[in-house]
Amino acid sequence: MDSLKAKSLANELNELACKGCTEGWLKKHDGLSDPIQDINECGSLGFITPERQERLINEVKEIKAKN
Repeated sequence: MDSLKAKSLANELNELACKGCTEGWLKKHDGLSDPIQDINECGSLGFITPERQERLINEVKEIKAKN
């Protein structure tokens, strides 16, 4: 993922305030990449905080586990 796309994605991720928001984001995710990988990449580039990265990964795993 290029830096510009990661920055745009990070802006979306930074707006996710709850598990329901994360679920909505997953529903509109393009499906061309792994959401957890996308979150990790934004985190490794410093576009989201480690705390947000961890929370989002946990939420994605919980949502996928129940589906």
